[in-house]
Amino acid sequence: MPRVSRAVSMAALAFSLSAFGAISTASFDAAAATAEREPIVVWPTLSPAGDAPSREPLRRPAESEVGLFARAQELDATLRDAVQDLGLSLQVADPGPAPGHARDLDMIERAERGSQAIEGDAPGGTWVVSPRIESAGGDQYLVRIVVVPPKGHELRVRLEKVRGSEVAVRGLVMLRGLLTPPTAGEPKEPKDQAPRDPRSLGLTPPARSPGRAVLAMNTALFGAYVAYSIQRASGSDDPRVLYPLLALGTGIGVGSALLVAEEWDVRPGEAWFISAGAWWGAGSGLLLASGREVKPLSDRYTWGVCGGIAGITLATATLAAGHVDDGGAALTHSGAALGMFLGGVSELLAQGSLDATPASGAGIGTALGLIGAGALATQIKVSPSRVFLVDLGVGVGALAGAALASPLLLNDVTKPKSQAFLIATMAGTLAGGTVATLLTRDATPPSTGKKPGAALYHALPMGGVIGSSETRNGPVPAYGIGVVGTF
Repeated sequence: MPRVSRAVSMAALAFSLSAFGAISTASFDAAAATAEREPIVVWPTLSPAGDAPSREPLRRPAESEVGLFARAQELDATLRDAVQDLGLSLQVADPGPAPGHARDLDMIERAERGSQAIEGDAPGGTWVVSPRIESAGGDQYLVRIVVVPPKGHELRVRLEKVRGSEVAVRGLVMLRGLLTPPTAGEPKEPKDQAPRDPRSLGLTPPARSPGRAVLAMNTALFGAYVAYSIQRASGSDDPRVLYPLLALGTGIGVGSALLVAEEWDVRPGEAWFISAGAWWGAGSGLLLASGREVKPLSDRYTWGVCGGIAGITLATATLAAGHVDDGGAALTHSGAALGMFLGGVSELLAQGSLDATPASGAGIGTALGLIGAGALATQIKVSPSRVFLVDLGVGVGALAGAALASPLLLNDVTKPKSQAFLIATMAGTLAGGTVATLLTRDATPPSTGKKPGAALYHALPMGGVIGSSETRNGPVPAYGIGVVGTF
């Protein structure tokens, strides 16, 4: 028992270290990407706006100026968040200009000597942003944004008179226009236009990583499965070892998912695509181990873990090279399931028997279906509803083929009869999938003409009341089935 416990402990430690290594690598890559972004300095909001000669020098609004002070603080926070959303690296160590050193020439000098002003600045200079605000009476404010590009000798300026509730939003719009030249040809938005949600400006994403819940759920379950496999492979049945390992595996799975969702924008389709690689890969490994009759039985869990890790690796590499939407994820799951079915039927066909368990063929078919459908998901665009309709056609076709060939199994079942039954089932499966694929293709309206690759027709099956007949006692419905669409 001590030897078993030591083996379990070492395996759990290795699993934890590998997960920590992946997490550290992701964090380092994110930090490196941040370091490569262009630096920018946002000075604190000053007053007055500076659009007219004034004896009063530029200064920070005092707390006694309640309205002006609050709007200046709001403008500061909004602009600092905005420059980071635009992909720039905010230099938070810059405290802003000293009193009396906030003139235009001071801004140009700061943009020129970016590498000498603060340690960590890029040698190529830095962006300098100086927001200004001034009360215009009532609830009106003058907002002036001055921007100097790195090592630049020009000032980009925008000035607007806005209501107090619009200071942050209009300042954000003005800054975006100044940081993305040319600005001279851009049409000016009407002043009476209602303030828009900052999310619509493209600076703040509406929802980051909406697929984090799906990803966390699947990685938690897979982490628990890995921990259970480690315990089974060790030969231990002690629950004092099993439950801590399950908690450890689940925690590592959830933590890894949350970290990945924080560093990258994970969408639901991508999360389900990764889950397809994990679970269908694990299923393929378990089926192959069962077909090869791996002994002892506890070692088969290791095959499942290896298959799941291989599937996750392939799915991650695929996402790094292309995008997969919800329809692509559904296609991947569907392809793996179809591959498992066809692989199992192919093995039974080779054996000429209906009583065997086709584990090896099902495992190979699952792997091939997963890889093929996963690669196809990055090349085509398909809706999840169409994938489900094609799956329905595949199932109906398989049942139809089996039903037509069922008389072969009434009397003595021989090898040729079994093979004929399996061939009919496979033919029905392929025919049902083909017909469903053709029937769910998008049609081209006759008035617009046929586009390259468009379907010649669009039709869907229908059933129920297809008409009525007039009788003395009133209309009588007529029931039937048919096909409706454009041919």
